[in-house]
Amino acid sequence: MRRRKRSPTDAKTGSCRALLRGAAFAVVFAVAFGSAPAGAGVPLRVDQSPVCDTATGKLAVPSGYAPPCVKPWKGGNNGGATANGVTKDTITVALYQAQPDLLQQTFFEHSGSDESLAKERETTQQYVDYFSAHYELYGRTVKLVTIKASGAPDNDVAAKADAIKVATELRAFASFGGPGETTAYADELAARGVLCVGDCVIAEPQSFLQQHSPYLWPTVASPEQASEHWAAFVGTQLAGRRASHAGDPGLARKQRVFGVVHYDDAAGTFRSSVNHLEQRLAAYRVKPVVTVPYSLDLATAQQNARTIVARLKSAGVTSVVLAGDPVFPSFLTGQATEQGYFPEWVVLGYAFTDTALFGRQYDQRQWAHAFGVSLLPARTTDHVDELANLITWQTGAPPAAKTFRELVQAPLIFFTGVHLAGPRLTASTFRAGLYRFPSDATTTPTRLHFSWGRHGLWKGTDLTGGDDATVIWWDPNASGPDEVGHDGKGLYRYADSGRRYLPGHWPKSAVGLFDNPTSTSVLTALPPADTPPSYPSPGGR
Repeated sequence: MRRRKRSPTDAKTGSCRALLRGAAFAVVFAVAFGSAPAGAGVPLRVDQSPVCDTATGKLAVPSGYAPPCVKPWKGGNNGGATANGVTKDTITVALYQAQPDLLQQTFFEHSGSDESLAKERETTQQYVDYFSAHYELYGRTVKLVTIKASGAPDNDVAAKADAIKVATELRAFASFGGPGETTAYADELAARGVLCVGDCVIAEPQSFLQQHSPYLWPTVASPEQASEHWAAFVGTQLAGRRASHAGDPGLARKQRVFGVVHYDDAAGTFRSSVNHLEQRLAAYRVKPVVTVPYSLDLATAQQNARTIVARLKSAGVTSVVLAGDPVFPSFLTGQATEQGYFPEWVVLGYAFTDTALFGRQYDQRQWAHAFGVSLLPARTTDHVDELANLITWQTGAPPAAKTFRELVQAPLIFFTGVHLAGPRLTASTFRAGLYRFPSDATTTPTRLHFSWGRHGLWKGTDLTGGDDATVIWWDPNASGPDEVGHDGKGLYRYADSGRRYLPGHWPKSAVGLFDNPTSTSVLTALPPADTPPSYPSPGGR
């Protein structure tokens, strides 16, 4: 069991509560899953069905994420009680809601967060209703039961107790989400045969996921997978060239010298992930001159930032590779300005440093020279967002909570797995269903390419979602809404119109950093490749 040091960056309150649940915000799940072992799950076939588009072989819903059609269930023996939380009529799912964190609430109160647990519960139920209406559940209905955390997000004892309650009192088949700062919840659920889908843990390595298979289904790529993108970007597009985007003209004339600043806890939890990144960088003949860990403690953050900046400056670092949380850069960039140090800031967008909500809090004289990699899709306004419009199409009104992009993640994974698992629902057939989803060979700007299983993109069996990434840069002069809908100045731009790259497909030449005409910020219309199919809405809406 691994315990994380509690910090305001992982807890949840208001709109920021949902924003900080996982390692990626606004994840729009593209359904691109690998092939399954022969004979597993339910055969894929196109049948005459009111919800099947026989021309495409996919469900007739206005979504690029629609799964393949399956044989419609016409009654009969679905196996009955095939697993904990499953009967012949129902599938019980727990919706985990974490306690608000008062420290974070104070820190982010200026953002105007007004989301409530009730709205998030309502929105999750809206997605459960949508998926239930169109995905095959083999005679069962999904019963969503809320469980509110009995302790803080880093409390091992409370997390374990909550997991026991989910497994024994609620008798749930799966949980949507869990506490982000301890693995105790996921550990206990897996030991009791209960799935944990969505943001149950944060940034756990491949070995942890393998140990918990088939019960743990995160919503983001593992650190090892993300490192492939980070190293490819640094190695192919930055290394061996001048630090031309540095704020200091003297640094901008020099060949890049890299330094890594990364978050870690007292136990050194994330050191192995940093080691993996450094190994991947070495494959491109890149060796940082200094690697500096830090722990987030608001009481000492300013002094820590002062020390780190002095160390980077004395080492001659032109380009700071930032693998940290979204709060510490506000201290780090402030201290860099105080010390007259204006390097390039290379963003590794794994923990919301690639969101406007946090980018606006950093020293803009520094962040004007920030760029890097994001695992997130290109942003759109809510009214054209495909996942928001699923609810509008279904009900005639948009989702209740602005954080719908995060809230849809667990239901989308869950219902896709159940739909393709067949009538005898177990953790193993659920896994086979996800593995079975056919992989899409293409990428598009506003959808992520997600896959599970063996599909040729990653080595071994892929147990996480999120295969592709894009290049971003910060424009301090751009105006528009942040991720929770508040207008302001400063936005990330997506280079080359938001083009995304699968592992092993990064270009060796620059892709339009700091080039406004070829970039996008917040799209008000979907690109043609991202426009979903159109079908009559239920009830004629």
